[in-house]
Parts: sequence; structure tokens; C-alpha cells
Amino acid sequence: MIEAGAPRLRLQTNYIHFASVACFLFFWFILSKTLPSDVLPGPVPVFATLWSNLASGEFFYDAAWTLSRVFLSFISAMMIGVPIGIAMGLNRRVEAAAVIWVMVFLTVPGLVYLILMFMWFGLNEVSTVLAITVTGLPSVIIVIWEGVKTIDNKLTSMARAFGVPRTRRISGVLLPQMLPFFFSATRFGLGVMWKLTVFAELMGRSEGVGFKLNYWYQLYNMRQVLAWTLSFTLVMLLIELGIIKQLERRLFIWRPRAVL
Repeated sequence: MIEAGAPRLRLQTNYIHFASVACFLFFWFILSKTLPSDVLPGPVPVFATLWSNLASGEFFYDAAWTLSRVFLSFISAMMIGVPIGIAMGLNRRVEAAAVIWVMVFLTVPGLVYLILMFMWFGLNEVSTVLAITVTGLPSVIIVIWEGVKTIDNKLTSMARAFGVPRTRRISGVLLPQMLPFFFSATRFGLGVMWKLTVFAELMGRSEGVGFKLNYWYQLYNMRQVLAWTLSFTLVMLLIELGIIKQLERRLFIWRPRAVL
């Protein structure tokens, strides 16, 4: 059942979002007036540069390369990480065998994976996607692993006692409890992978947002650097608010809001 005050609460949340963005832009504008334009250009020239990149189609070409690398790596990490995380949560032997390697992979910096993959496979798409996947994989495994360990076994036992088939127990008892952790793994994975994707493009690719950032950095064009950073940040926010958040709201429409 939908809460009666849900639309009102959503409107208040939108107002807060708008106010926080307005405050950020105001302080950016004030700070830009105290510094040289080549150090910190104001929001107006940066947004004008962003619009110029959009109008020319240049942004869409490079953003498509970056997004394709991010999502290929994300899908690969989820396909590998989710089963491993579930197995670690359900089976103590699997957990004991895998936990040390998950921690090892988690502590190795993503830069090391990039260097290794580039040295082993060359500066190509395969090595780029592999490095990004391996970097994000431990975060996905850990979130799913912890999620499985928090499952209420009493619900599973009750469903089994009432003769609920195994497939229904999985879809009706296990998955609803795991959904919040799937969304957490999605957010963590995308966050880690997008950062490393840009870094990989900066190091060894000839297209993508990271390549453009490096190109304009070499020319010391702060306006373009900020425009490209802001533009792709807006893309990731659009994915979060327009896709992940909306999907999460629909799937958890039954869940009551906590009141303190």
C-alpha cells in the first residue's frame, strides 16, 4: 500500500535537491570571482562549453565509449560476483576458501590491475574491460555476501514447513530480502568502475571521457576539463535518479518508511 504522504514527501525531497544544487552553484560562482578564470572558471562559461560539446556531438561519441566500457565491466562483475557472494553466504567452506582472495583483490589498487592487463594483453578493449571488472568485482562480492548472511532463516523455515516449493521460496522469500543488497552492489560497482574507466582511458585509450580530460589537461584548458567532468557526472546522476532510483521505488513500494 502506498503511503498517503508519499507525493508530498517526494516533493519536499525534490525541493531539497534543488536547494542543494542552487547553493553549490552560488558558492561556485562566488569562488570563481576570487580566482583567475584559467584556474576556476564560473558556472556560466563552463555550462556554455558543455552545451557546445553537446551541440557538436563530440560528447556523445566519447561518452558512448565510456558508458559501453562501464556497463560491459559492470555486467561481467555482477555475473561473476553475485553467484560467488551467494555461495559464500550460504556455504561456510566456500566462504573460508574465498574470503582471503576477495580481500586480496580488494586491497590491490585498480591502477595495478590496469598496468598488468595492459602489459599482458596490450592497450586494447579486452584489457581495459578486464581491469575494470577485476577492480569492481570484490565490492560486488562483499555486498552480496553480507546480504545473504542477513537473511531471516525463520521465514525460509516457515515457508518450507508450509510446503512452499523451492522455486517459490527463492522468488518469494530469498530474493525480496536480497534486493536491497543487489541495489547496493549496483551502486558500489558502478561508482568504482566509472572512476577506473576514466582513469584507464586517460592512461591508454584514444577515445572516451578520460581521453578528453587528459587532452584538455595537456592544453591546460580548465573550462573544458570542468565541462567534461560535469557532463559525465550528470550522466551518472541521470542513471542513478532516472533508472536505479525509479526501479528501486517500484520494487520496494510495499515497504513502509521508517519513522523515528
